[in-house]
Amino acid sequence: MPAEPLVLLVVIVGALIGATASGLAGFAFAATTLGLYAHVLPSTVVSPLVVAASLTVQLIVIPMIWRRLDWRAAMPFLIGGVCGVPFGAALLSVLAADTFRHIAGALLVLYSVAILVSGRLPVLKIENRFADAAVGFAGGVLGGFAGLSGILPTIWCSLRRWPKDRQRSIFQLFNTVMHTVTICTYAWQGRLTAEVGGLFVAALPAIGLGAWLGFSLYRRIDDKVFARVLLVLLGVSGVALLVPALG
Repeated sequence: MPAEPLVLLVVIVGALIGATASGLAGFAFAATTLGLYAHVLPSTVVSPLVVAASLTVQLIVIPMIWRRLDWRAAMPFLIGGVCGVPFGAALLSVLAADTFRHIAGALLVLYSVAILVSGRLPVLKIENRFADAAVGFAGGVLGGFAGLSGILPTIWCSLRRWPKDRQRSIFQLFNTVMHTVTICTYAWQGRLTAEVGGLFVAALPAIGLGAWLGFSLYRRIDDKVFARVLLVLLGVSGVALLVPALG
């Protein structure tokens, strides 16, 4: 059954916003689109669509930063994340749609606040690959559940004050691998339905445009200014998801 025009518009606009954010920062597609998608699509469609679109952005951008990728630093995150994805995917069969929306909203609000506060927190001088793997595992769980794999590694790396290019390398590799594993898990579970495929195809031009625009901004714009704007958008999206629970 074809999607309604309003649903298609929301999906396409959300894809453009999410792809731009992800093209700029190497993550945040899910964080910027969940607030829109969860109100017009069922959770069983939202997660596969978000992960497929986010993976597409990663695959578009990753050749542009290939020489900057730090596989050694990313490996503990990747190993932990791959182990965590199946647990997150299993949650989709356990949690109700309202629970999904409320958890996603709470995660977005917590993410925004955590990143905002982290700029004033002491540097975490932790060089422990097991800790990195644990963060990766938790990120994998969130990725399998809602395509939010980048949240915890992003907070973790920002607290450690790694250089921007090193952080971008971690985000890019981690999200690419996590989304690939998640898509394969969804395919095995039969979640890549015709509805998901139709919406993804409709959003594909916006995904490509947003990825190009976001990466262009990454090379030209002051990242700190955009990060503040992004935090506001993330916070608003999280609150929007939680409003029905408060009403």
